[in-house]
Amino acid sequence: MNQLHKFLKAFIFVQLGSCFGHVLIKYLDFVMNPEVYAYYSAPWYTDIVVTLILTTIMVLITTITYFIVGHLIKKRDQKERC
Repeated sequence: MNQLHKFLKAFIFVQLGSCFGHVLIKYLDFVMNPEVYAYYSAPWYTDIVVTLILTTIMVLITTITYFIVGHLIKKRDQKERC
């Protein structure tokens, strides 16, 4: 259980780092090649918005799981002490 707890904590940071990297690369690509994005029907930042929404959902799910596992660990430790 403790390993799962540590993994979930690391996974949250991996998700956030991946999202940050994707947003940064997309922005820099737009700055360097704005003429490419002029042909698209949607704004250039649409992909960024979708990425942020999906990352937020995944981080929320992972965070809730992280706290549930932490609660179960705390409960198990209290039971072992008695």
